[in-house]
Amino acid sequence: MKKKRAQPVIFLLLLAPMLGELLSGSQPPVDYFQIIPFLLLTMLYGVGAVLIRETVRRWDKGWVSIILLGMAYGIFEEGAMVRSFFDPSWPDLQLLASYGRWIGINWIWAIALTLFHSIVSITVPIMITELVFHRQKQDLWLSKKAFITFWAIFSINLFLGPLFGMKITVLGMVASFISITGLALLANTWTEEPESDQRAVAREWKIVLAGFILMALFIAGMWIFPALNIPWVLDFFYLSFLPWVGMAWMNRLGRKGWAERHEWAAATGLLIPWLLLAIISELDNASRVDDTSGMSLVAAGFAVFLIVLRVMIARRETENSLTEQGIERR
Repeated sequence: MKKKRAQPVIFLLLLAPMLGELLSGSQPPVDYFQIIPFLLLTMLYGVGAVLIRETVRRWDKGWVSIILLGMAYGIFEEGAMVRSFFDPSWPDLQLLASYGRWIGINWIWAIALTLFHSIVSITVPIMITELVFHRQKQDLWLSKKAFITFWAIFSINLFLGPLFGMKITVLGMVASFISITGLALLANTWTEEPESDQRAVAREWKIVLAGFILMALFIAGMWIFPALNIPWVLDFFYLSFLPWVGMAWMNRLGRKGWAERHEWAAATGLLIPWLLLAIISELDNASRVDDTSGMSLVAAGFAVFLIVLRVMIARRETENSLTEQGIERR
């Protein structure tokens, strides 16, 4: 793999599990930065994100297809691999072990983790990586041989389920793979119709706010509504409908005309709730089962990174503007 293509691949390999596991608090620093968990999470999240990015680029599709394949990834990880969708004793479930459990499926956990992985573990890492390596944004990063190799590596994850004490359920596995196949076919055939009346692109702060509100609404549906004992069926439909609300809102903010700074705003808005929760989790460390020491540093590190990335984007825009002005004068 050439150095030019290797750099974004390595970056995405590292970023996807850091957002999906470290920043989310699922694997605090004391657990995340151990050699075995680090390698396993990179092989799962990182390789999965790279494959989805490369697959969508090969299909010549857009962000909706990435989101759909991100959902397929979520079902693969939680439904086919560790099978937390079906296991009432899964340690992360807490209240969701009983809330929303019907016919052997943890329904609220299933829909919430499918959406979480799609956005936080896959879509946002890909978006950020392409912003960092903007010159390679339109390129394929994997050769055909490397693409096949990555698929072979990712397939190994399916056989690692026993390491997580998985609950075996044949119907659950069948349902998971049917769902994965359906989402993959939809992603492959999805075509975004160009808008006849292109909407004006909103200001950055509005996009940041929209991303923040959408993620806050998601977190509410995942944890707050169950705590309030809202009927789980209503919560399930609420979470299922939320992605459509999000896409419609982003379209109203002129998504199809976004520049790099607008994509940065969307990614930042979606991550801010997790930055805040990371800090809260460490402040609440004394009453937690896991050790959340260092989560504030994780949040601060990501915040600084996002600020630096925005400065980089601003400089690129200034340089491009000066170049265009120079060309016009000639």
